[in-house]
Amino acid sequence: MAASTSAKRVAEPFLVFTIVLCGYLLTGSNDLRHNGDTYLRYQTTQSLVDYGRAWIADPAWKDTRVSLGRGHHLYAFYAPGQALMMVPLYVAGKFAAHHLNLPYDISTLYATRSVDLWLGAFLALIFYALCCAVGYSRLVSSILTLIFAFATVAWPDAQSALEQTQVNLFVLLAVLAVWLCIRPGRHARRWLVLAGASIGAAVLTRYDALLYVPLFVGYLLAVRWQRGERAGIWQDVAAFTAGVSPWLAAVAAWDVLRFGSPFLTGLHEQTLGEPFLQGLAGLFISPGKGLLWYLPLILVLPFAARHFYDRSPSLSALFLILILLPILFYSNVLFWHGDPAWGPRYLYTAVPYLILPLGEILTRWQRSRPGLKAALIVLVLGSIGLNLAAVSVTQWRFWYRLQATLQQHSSAADWSGRPFHWGAQHYHYYWVPRQSPILIQIDDVYQIARLQLAGDRQYLLTGHPDPYTATSPADNYSLNTLAFWWSDTRHPLLGQRTRTVLALLLGFVMTLAAFTLGWRLRGPQAGVEARAPEPDLAAYRRVGT
Repeated sequence: MAASTSAKRVAEPFLVFTIVLCGYLLTGSNDLRHNGDTYLRYQTTQSLVDYGRAWIADPAWKDTRVSLGRGHHLYAFYAPGQALMMVPLYVAGKFAAHHLNLPYDISTLYATRSVDLWLGAFLALIFYALCCAVGYSRLVSSILTLIFAFATVAWPDAQSALEQTQVNLFVLLAVLAVWLCIRPGRHARRWLVLAGASIGAAVLTRYDALLYVPLFVGYLLAVRWQRGERAGIWQDVAAFTAGVSPWLAAVAAWDVLRFGSPFLTGLHEQTLGEPFLQGLAGLFISPGKGLLWYLPLILVLPFAARHFYDRSPSLSALFLILILLPILFYSNVLFWHGDPAWGPRYLYTAVPYLILPLGEILTRWQRSRPGLKAALIVLVLGSIGLNLAAVSVTQWRFWYRLQATLQQHSSAADWSGRPFHWGAQHYHYYWVPRQSPILIQIDDVYQIARLQLAGDRQYLLTGHPDPYTATSPADNYSLNTLAFWWSDTRHPLLGQRTRTVLALLLGFVMTLAAFTLGWRLRGPQAGVEARAPEPDLAAYRRVGT
């Protein structure tokens, strides 16, 4: 009976994980050079595995992202987290290339670029666990997790192979661990060790994740103090510190290995200096990067926020801080836009805490107003379509079209006193509504469909729109096909028939898991809310918890 109960307990999260993983793998990108950051990390992984060194002999980009370090070698300035996470995938890619007679470079690139597809599925699994931990039913937790996975920017962000998914995973795991420790009726410091280790892993991935260390410590102290549990405060801090310290030591060792000092990262660019209000407006409402347009589900958040606060005031406070922290920090960063990327990727660590409170609407579905239910359904379906468009065509087609438009209209070719160049420091499309990546991306899907299904060659991009660069984006990116790995014609992996069979298999498993999940969650018992609101301070003291 115990085994049967345990199996039932893990069935739904396993099915949710399977749906997300298969969906992400099915829509994996064939854009192996989407951004220089990931490619330089790939080269770092390659150096670590093949040569046992951290420096790169011939970096693909010799700009400010690489620095001269120990031994007069060139090192990428990134924290080592993503490069280390790529190691087992790189080894798997080499193994597949050796035994299946595949090109080593293409095999290892595809393997390592899948890192965020796997991590994105685990991110959804942790999100599901947190939904259950706050008191949502299995039905609500499952639906809300699938909304998070496919109706938010979590999907295209996982396809980009940038490091936000990894940071998001570790921060969310830390939130879950802290909540399991401090929620009413619980006090287990082993969870704080896990929380500290999770934040440490986030710092190992991005240096600026160090901001979360004082945030979690301060939150923990505030909750304990407010509840009158002051006797064990310093033991809590010690447990969290025990978890985070080894990871911070690993980051310091990585910097010593490369540059001879734990305080040198190789970053020489100016980071801060963006006017705060300008960066804030760009991150929130600009047509090119505004979170409002890339995550329209936040429009219904006000209808859920009060109920979520009633459920748990302390967790609501933590969510609010986790939302405000990246906003306040990156509004001051010169490269607040995070290009080349889909939307304001630096704010994506806040997305789980903007979406999870929407479970209150699902919990009260029968009592909700028809207008609110209709709005949520429309926003979810529209968001799924928007994110499907984002992963279907490489975003470099957007920049190609933007550049071509500027060159065709000489009157618009000089913004801020200079012509348009490739490179994030020169992008200026953010405040021009007709040049919104969202609008152009949707049109790109239509153009690719016309090109591939109807053979309409007017949408074939092959020209050289930028006279200031030596190559055209069409030389480096799959601008004229779908962006999925199974449709890759530039550097195909395996034969077309094999790729098609694998894609169909992933789609079948995803569909089977979805039907099984729906069958298991049928019936009224699955929709009953396991509500566990947080008691007020007086009640907390009365029961002597």
